Amino acid sequence: MNEELAAISDMGDESRKAFERRVEKLKSKQRRAAAVLNQNGDEVKEKWRDFRIVEKKIETPRISSFILEALHPDPEAGEMQLGAHARLRLPNGLQRSYSIVSGTPNRFELGIALEEPSRGGSSYLHSTAQIGDIVQIGRVTTDVKPAGSASNHVFIAGGIGITAFLSMLEMYRKIHWESTLHYGVRDASSDVPFRSRIEALSDSVKMYDRAKGQRMDIAAIFSGLPWNSHVYVCGPQRMMDEAIREAKARGLGEDEVHFEAFGADTSGDPFEVEVTSAREKSSTVLKVGAEETLLEVLKRHFGDDDVPSSCEVGNCGTCKVVLKSGRVDHRGTSLMEEERKDAMLSCVSRGIGKIAIEI
Repeated sequence: MNEELAAISDMGDESRKAFERRVEKLKSKQRRAAAVLNQNGDEVKEKWRDFRIVEKKIETPRISSFILEALHPDPEAGEMQLGAHARLRLPNGLQRSYSIVSGTPNRFELGIALEEPSRGGSSYLHSTAQIGDIVQIGRVTTDVKPAGSASNHVFIAGGIGITAFLSMLEMYRKIHWESTLHYGVRDASSDVPFRSRIEALSDSVKMYDRAKGQRMDIAAIFSGLPWNSHVYVCGPQRMMDEAIREAKARGLGEDEVHFEAFGADTSGDPFEVEVTSAREKSSTVLKVGAEETLLEVLKRHFGDDDVPSSCEVGNCGTCKVVLKSGRVDHRGTSLMEEERKDAMLSCVSRGIGKIAIEI
């Protein structure tokens, strides 16, 4: 019905665009589900491919770029999705997801910041990984969808957050979509990764240099949004929290703002979870410690194939599980408000006391 309403030519542009956004939101959820389900509705096991590090470059003192190339290229791979991130399995056993800056499914570039403190993935890639090393790539997914019905595209990024949107900004400029990047960095003279590509965006970039005392005013950005804007946000947690508050204060819908986190606070009080497995038709009670996630506990007990995941910071929704009962401290951005009543993100959200879920 939304598609039919969006096609009524006599309806005003603003109303038609509202229906178009509803259609886009539904199709986005369908595409996300299709990434982990086959045509029979069964879970698809994650396939891992071997990639070689063919280039490693220091972009800034904190950020390095890596170009990965498939050992056995897939001739039917097609094009890389905009805003995609890749799930890596490192030789030391760690699994991490990082934004793809550009490339194809057979050869692509990552931008990786050294976390402070590191959970092990970024420190390994910065200090140990070398050109010629082999890493494995699992799911390549995206939850960033180009908002074709928007008249303006406003990007808000901080530091390494630019990697989530750089390919989109370049594409939007190429096809002449009106776009603006608000980019906050620690020091514009030394802390800007992919500098030449950002500079090529020229007048569509507004940079804020903390070393010069410049601060991005997120409230002012939201209050000054042009009509029919779509906003994309990726940066440190404080930036994300402020943007979320401003978006809610101005009544922006979840289909008008996209939040892409590159990190997440997953710690909290321990809790218990009763897990019903649709495959095994049985239930198990598990304990989740203060410094581990529900996803980690589920993978440890059931295995990687039974508990799919991708970004693991609450962006993509791949790790969503059915919430049967109990209270949840919801974190992450991929679930709509109405979805939180009967679902949770196992990678970042935490139960309160005891909860029951189904996988």
